[in-house]
Order: sequence, then C-alpha cells, then structure tokens
Amino acid sequence: MLEEVSQTVSQDLQLQQRIREGDNAAFAQLYATHKQGVYLYCTRFLGDRPAAEDIFQEVFLNFLERVRGGGDIENVLGYLLRSARNRCLNVIRDRKYPKDVDELEEFLPGGEDVSVGEYEDLECALQQLPATNREALLLCEYQGYSYDEIASITEVPVTTVRKRIFRARQRLRQILSTDMNRTTES
Repeated sequence: MLEEVSQTVSQDLQLQQRIREGDNAAFAQLYATHKQGVYLYCTRFLGDRPAAEDIFQEVFLNFLERVRGGGDIENVLGYLLRSARNRCLNVIRDRKYPKDVDELEEFLPGGEDVSVGEYEDLECALQQLPATNREALLLCEYQGYSYDEIASITEVPVTTVRKRIFRARQRLRQILSTDMNRTTES
C-alpha cells in the first residue's frame, strides 16, 4: 500500500511537470486519476449535486492554474480534497448567513413586537460575541442544525459546540439586558 502511494505521488509530480510544459494530456491523466474521489467527496459533503459539480470543477481549475503558475503539489489528492472541503464549507456558510436577525427574536424582549432599534441592538450584540460562539449560535438558531451537525461543520467536539452555544446565549442576554437597562434609564 505504501508503495502504491509513493508511486502515485511520483507520477503526480511527473504529470505536474508535463502540465507546466503545456501537455494537456498530462492534465487529463491526472484528472482521470483523481476525479472520482473528489467528486464523491463533494457530493457526499453537500448532498447537492449541482453545487457539488460546480465545486468539483472549481477545484480542478484552481489546481490547473496553480500548477501552470509553477507550484509543485506533493500530495495532489490531499490538496484537491482540502480545496474541495474549504469550498464546500464556504457554500454551507453562505447558505447559513444570508438571513436576517428576525429568526433570533426570542432573545429580544416582547417577542415579535420588536422595534427596528431592538433589531439593531441584536445585530450589534451578535457582533460582540466571539466569532466561534457566534458561528455556533447562528448555525443552531438560523438553520436549526443539531449540535452533532454543528460539530461536524465546525470540526470541534459536540461538548465544545454546547459550551459555545451556551456562552453565546448567556452573553447575548447580558448584552441585551444591559442595553435595555441603559435605554430605560435615559
């Protein structure tokens, strides 16, 4: 098995050199070697074939540009999968955050009968949270992801996700109650 990996790495480096020299057949050979693994990874990660296909193409185009630009990539499959993972996470993130703060109204006093100012307070309060806590809270509250799903997305243990969400909620309540006290005192 170790011999096969070593042989693949050696072949990939040779193919990269040929790609830099303008040999399109070398890219086709490298693509044929790695396309199935990268495609399956993208489709399983996202569960969305059209998005997975887009990412799959972007990954190989990015790889081609990097190699043609003179970069040597020792572990091609590792590079391709890491690139695919990052792009998949970007797609997931972009799906999660376009929503408005309306869905976090449970943190505001008065529930649905909130003013524009209170929404602005919430948005400001969210920005005051540490990024990791804010991310976990938004994944939970905006998208309804379970703690296990959030742990998978953020690559941290479930216990860490629980702590982050707990701390985010606690801090958000503190910030908002402090803001409400200042508003009533004025």
